[in-house]
Amino acid sequence: MTPTEVLTEIGKMPSDQKQKILRELTEQLGTAPQNSLNAKERKFINGLRKKGLLTEIPRRLPLDKSRLDFKRINIKGEPLSETIIRERG
Repeated sequence: MTPTEVLTEIGKMPSDQKQKILRELTEQLGTAPQNSLNAKERKFINGLRKKGLLTEIPRRLPLDKSRLDFKRINIKGEPLSETIIRERG
């Protein structure tokens, strides 16, 4: 069956069945991008899903020149996140 034929058949269905198909497709497609994630990222994403904080994985930006040339900045001392927490507290 072609995608057009599938969509035509879905269009003939009652609304509740369309919603069920939408949920199933969203679930299937939501896990597909995880193939490009490493184990740590997958664990983090799955934890957010279980807590209800994330319903789908946002698409990653394409690897353009500025992203490929990105260099991390190393800082000395405590992690920056700890500095922010301390100063806000």
